[in-house]
Amino acid sequence: SESMTTSGPWLLSVVCLLASGCMAGAFTIGASSAFQLPGVLARSNCQHMMTAPYAKIPGSFPNGRSCAIQRPGLIKPTRGSLSPRSSSEAGAEATPDPSGKVVDYAQLGQYVWATAAEVAIIFGVMFLLQQLCGFIPEIASQVLAGAFFLVMSVKSRTFAVLDASRPNDKGQDATMPKIYTEIKRPSWSPPGIVFPIVWSTIGLLRTISSFLIWEAMGRQFLVLPLMAMMVHLSIGDTWNYINNQQKLRGTSVAGVAFVWTSAASVVALYYQALPLAGKILAPSVVWLSIASCLIFSIWQLNGGGKTDPLLPMKQA
Repeated sequence: SESMTTSGPWLLSVVCLLASGCMAGAFTIGASSAFQLPGVLARSNCQHMMTAPYAKIPGSFPNGRSCAIQRPGLIKPTRGSLSPRSSSEAGAEATPDPSGKVVDYAQLGQYVWATAAEVAIIFGVMFLLQQLCGFIPEIASQVLAGAFFLVMSVKSRTFAVLDASRPNDKGQDATMPKIYTEIKRPSWSPPGIVFPIVWSTIGLLRTISSFLIWEAMGRQFLVLPLMAMMVHLSIGDTWNYINNQQKLRGTSVAGVAFVWTSAASVVALYYQALPLAGKILAPSVVWLSIASCLIFSIWQLNGGGKTDPLLPMKQA
């Protein structure tokens, strides 16, 4: 009965984490379907109309040309008015519809396996550190643990399988990320100098809170709160690849839902293990909430789902 009581909060946290991830995934897929629905309906109606043996259907292309559909799969472009054409005129040359993209499931799979691979590598390092700390003096193990949490908090992408470099990692101005010079952004966007300051502060908060959790849980690395933190950092590294390297604004919007969910789950787990650690880490979720709103606003201002779908796409 006592073991069930002590393990209850941990089990509840795991269930909440899984449920939150499923909800974020459902939102992503559902929203993506909603943005793509008009195009799907248009293609469906066009295919239905072309099933007739012969039908002249006046219409208009975006460039102002009219068209007449003669037989399945063929569209007859014409110039001038939208008046009906004779069968001889409609039998002239026709061109296929060039539109049509599908979800790139291979790319989605790459995000999943890259995140899982990074998590596995970090867990392996944590296992080795846990074994090593059993053979070195107490002060040395504390220094080693602190150094590990510091590195993970500010440079977790060292273990990333994909290129998770941030914009200022390759010679760009650290005070003005590239995203601020090339695209539209909302009027309430923070100045560029804010980002390195905030992320450095969050890195420090992650280090302190993780070290406190390590101390509170018997100086063990492979415990649920710390493992959840490493999963969160790995998800963030994959998001950096999507946003900074692939520059897929729509997919970044979908991905930031997973980043935020994992961060909130880590704060909850830290608070359950040691309330002080949870309070220290809580500001990171506040900042991620602001950053998520900013990412969504930038996506909307630059075309939204019309130009950048929520899921990665490829030519059919």
